[in-house]
Amino acid sequence: MGKEEGYNISDTGNWNVASDYSRLKIMKNLYLADEYANIAIFGYSDFLSELNNPYDIDTLKIKGLQRLINCLILLIDNTIFAIKISNDKTQIEEFRKDLSLALKLSPTLGKQIKNQVKRIETFKLDNEKYNRVLNVVLKIKSEINYPLNRSHLIFTDKEEFDPKKYKDNIKEGATTRG
Repeated sequence: MGKEEGYNISDTGNWNVASDYSRLKIMKNLYLADEYANIAIFGYSDFLSELNNPYDIDTLKIKGLQRLINCLILLIDNTIFAIKISNDKTQIEEFRKDLSLALKLSPTLGKQIKNQVKRIETFKLDNEKYNRVLNVVLKIKSEINYPLNRSHLIFTDKEEFDPKKYKDNIKEGATTRG
């Protein structure tokens, strides 16, 4: 069977949304994590934005970090049920605890500065604290791929289809079965 109303339907009639789930709930968050990491590091997602944007860079960085953390937590929440290896599940749960703590700490990584004359507020990062938390989060972002991949949530361990071998197996089966 083909697609009906945008959903993949298997030959048995069951709804199969695994590819849609993977694309939207896993792969999208992996992509967004890269975008938010760039914002957390540079204050902007790309170089041209950095050149043309007048916004306070520290505010953008902290917001990028918070979105990166939230994105990784969503990724964990969307995949934890499918983690097959017990040690990987434990590691993912530890990642989530560390990310939740980092999110809770994020408002303390700088301070609001009020300019009474211009009547504007800016956010100033404590770079030492910020970089320590950012490095932990970036390490989790990098390491999270391993347990996800071992549970086949990123790449699957499928052998490539060899049509010649398949044809030879059919021939052998036909001659040995009589």
